[in-house]
Amino acid sequence: MTTDFRVEDVWALPTVGGPDDFPRLVALMESFDPAQASPVVAALFALRWRLGALFGLDRGETGLGARVPSLRDRLPADLPAGVDTNLPAESPFRPVYVTDDEAALEIANETMHGVLHLSWVPDGDGGYRGQMAVLVKPNGLLGRAYMAAIAPFRYALVYPLMLRTIGRLWRTAARQIPVPDDVRELGTLPRIDYADAFLVDISAHPDWTAERWAKAILEEAPAATRAQLLSGWLALGLKSAEPGPSILDWAVRSSAPDAVLLGRDSRIGMPAELLFTLRPEGLLFGTLVQHRTPATRAVWAAVLRTHVRTVLGLLERAASSDTTEWAGAG
Repeated sequence: MTTDFRVEDVWALPTVGGPDDFPRLVALMESFDPAQASPVVAALFALRWRLGALFGLDRGETGLGARVPSLRDRLPADLPAGVDTNLPAESPFRPVYVTDDEAALEIANETMHGVLHLSWVPDGDGGYRGQMAVLVKPNGLLGRAYMAAIAPFRYALVYPLMLRTIGRLWRTAARQIPVPDDVRELGTLPRIDYADAFLVDISAHPDWTAERWAKAILEEAPAATRAQLLSGWLALGLKSAEPGPSILDWAVRSSAPDAVLLGRDSRIGMPAELLFTLRPEGLLFGTLVQHRTPATRAVWAAVLRTHVRTVLGLLERAASSDTTEWAGAG
């Protein structure tokens, strides 16, 4: 698929985890802003975008679908045609494909057509880690000269600082964990057929209650994300909350300073609850689902990967230190 690209570099990411942690890596990389690595990296990226604007390197006609076709046009039949990502709208990258252990994003401008490839590989010690490869197809003499000019900065400054920041974020970021025994006990569904649990660091907002966290995660999400959530829940047959206390159309079924339980009934026999509970190790977010018909199991299985990545992205954003106060907060 990329035989006309060259491998620019391959990096072992400081992201050690278990066999099922690749969605967490994808969520981290989708939300990662390289400029947050250091003021030096931020200045280099700002300079790059200014030069791009000055010399027209990033004009629309130089990008994907204009100067070069998307690599999605080359996808083999065994890779999924649909790609669900949480890339910010302003990101210059576009998704090519995402599987259980691989993902590829692409970018194109006047200088090159590039691919950022992520994979989840055994680390040799019984665990797994992320691996990042950069592939490029320079655009003629200009592209080759550009790649040669930025190489010293990439290897001496940008990548070392980026990897250090990625490692720090990985250690404190949201992650999926085994479901604790008491999570199911905190729900009110007659039967729980699916349960998951996620943990996120709360050091940026140590004084928040569980309900404050729930509002930050759901109601403070960007408008486009909230719209996607609401339409997704509607497509899954979840009913809107009845009049009364609610958070983004989920009814508040119980609330205490250290735990809040939200719920929605279902039109198709798949009621669900969301649990937010404060623990010594962080905020635990749990999903509880009941399947009243065999058909809903297939429905849930089809969206499970998207659900996990969406939850990780929501938790990451809410836990960031620069999250703004939600509307109406005192």
